[in-house]
Amino acid sequence: MDDDEDLFSSDTEDDKDKSTNPEDKKHALRRDLRTMVYGFGDDKEPYDKTLDVLEAIVLNYIKELCQLAMKVGKPDRMALEDIHYLIRRDPKKFSRVKDLLSMSEELKKARKQFEDVKAGI
Repeated sequence: MDDDEDLFSSDTEDDKDKSTNPEDKKHALRRDLRTMVYGFGDDKEPYDKTLDVLEAIVLNYIKELCQLAMKVGKPDRMALEDIHYLIRRDPKKFSRVKDLLSMSEELKKARKQFEDVKAGI
């Protein structure tokens, strides 16, 4: 059970020890991809080549989406509405983005209320 806890543990300790080493940035998504691959039924420790290919696919998709978003909206600026516009025809992605944004707003409101209560005490 300790292996599962380590696999899904918080990244707060890792955030403290992060360095600006370019090699670390090269594999920025590796930990998340490893967790996702395991969640979809693969081994806890997938092959490095598998993670490399998945990371390349994801980064390429993000890069292309951002480049398209830069062309859609204001020149040399990317806005959230541009991303919405680009994914509007994919119901799964559009729904997921909508859900994540609403959760983000709820978290912001909850934090603000917590800080207000904390400041009032």
